[in-house]
Amino acid sequence: LRREGYTMQVNVNDYLDIYCPHYNDSQRMVGTSEQYVLYMVNYRGYRTCDPQMGFKRWECNRPHAPHAPIKFSEKFQRYSAFSLGYEFNVGQEYYYMCEWSRAFI
Repeated sequence: LRREGYTMQVNVNDYLDIYCPHYNDSQRMVGTSEQYVLYMVNYRGYRTCDPQMGFKRWECNRPHAPHAPIKFSEKFQRYSAFSLGYEFNVGQEYYYMCEWSRAFI
């Protein structure tokens, strides 16, 4: 989002669910499918649309996944027991952005 973007307020232990674009088999021949790479960036990266100011969180690169769209969930928690889990601080702002491409499948 180029201007002010989309803002949401969350609490500790809330989830943010991201659903990737999904196309069924009958849509496979349409020509193009959207794919996204989602990043968590700092404020400057968000304002300048620069993913290099952050790190990759998810990659939506399976638009024809069987049965249903791929879903990623971000849990806003202070502490994570998982090595790939991210820890969030109360009252701090976090920024996400994406790069998209069309895949010719």
